[in-house]
Amino acid sequence: MRFLCVGIVAMGLAACDPRIESHGRTVDTAELNQILPGESTKIDVLSSLGQPSFEGAFGSGKIYYVSQVMIEPAGGKKTTQSRTLVAFSFDENDIVTAIDVTDESSGNVIAHIDAKTPTPGDRFGVADQIFANLKKRRAEE
Repeated sequence: MRFLCVGIVAMGLAACDPRIESHGRTVDTAELNQILPGESTKIDVLSSLGQPSFEGAFGSGKIYYVSQVMIEPAGGKKTTQSRTLVAFSFDENDIVTAIDVTDESSGNVIAHIDAKTPTPGDRFGVADQIFANLKKRRAEE
């Protein structure tokens, strides 16, 4: 009976441990040291680190690797423990020109905004939707 009670208490305490989740691609120091600005190519970066989290827009010549560690205490809300962004810049010949690491130790914190991007129609009520559909039908006729 004692063994059963101890087991139940141990399981209850184990359930109270915080849950830790990792997202994205963590780039460690050893991997960064292998990539040399002015020498390494985009192919070298991709073969070492895999597909990037995202690429820069409008032909910026950058690729980004983002990693995030989140912790969720038992019965609590998820919070970000750490977030790191590694940006690789390339020239027109796909040679690495710069490596920028942004995290808490760099003095820059990457903010995460929980708010959703508003989209047209997400605040329509029932009456608004009915009248919008009637307007569409009239326009089609």
